[in-house]
Amino acid sequence: MKQRLKLVNKHSENRPAEKPALLHKEITAVYKDYNDSLVRYLTIRLRCKTDAVDVAQEAYIRLIRRDNMDEIDCIKSFLFRTATNISIDLQRQRARQVKNFSKSTMLFGKIDEITPERTLNARQTLVTLKKAVANLSPKCREAFIMYKFNNMELVDIAKEMGLSVSSIRKYIARALAFCMREIE
Repeated sequence: MKQRLKLVNKHSENRPAEKPALLHKEITAVYKDYNDSLVRYLTIRLRCKTDAVDVAQEAYIRLIRRDNMDEIDCIKSFLFRTATNISIDLQRQRARQVKNFSKSTMLFGKIDEITPERTLNARQTLVTLKKAVANLSPKCREAFIMYKFNNMELVDIAKEMGLSVSSIRKYIARALAFCMREIE
């Protein structure tokens, strides 16, 4: 049987203009009841207890900041779903960082030791890369810079530029291919 727990501020009846908020006792009770199992679940999912604790904390923060607490039927389900979503975002972010790192090693090669020749080569490559980015079409350049240098998600770039995610993906692929051709 699912445990249903409604959290409503009992003091809000006296002040109808205020938003219902979690009381300290209520959030402490939720933390005591669910934190150990939430952290265990996230540790298995993320394979790192430190990340699991951070994600759990972020889930509690989102719970506390929620405006419409009275709409939550099962607080445990909400907490675990929120934590799962946060962990998915974290895993995607890390995968994107690894992908970006591997692409940058394709552009610049592995860096083992710094020599004058390598420094000069890197500067020349950087100048070539700057020229290549400057020669991109305006939309292609904007999407590429947002993705590669501002680490924005494709969805966020699409919203900001007023384009579809598919278009943004094509612009970035086109820009990356163009830059790699120019460097070679």
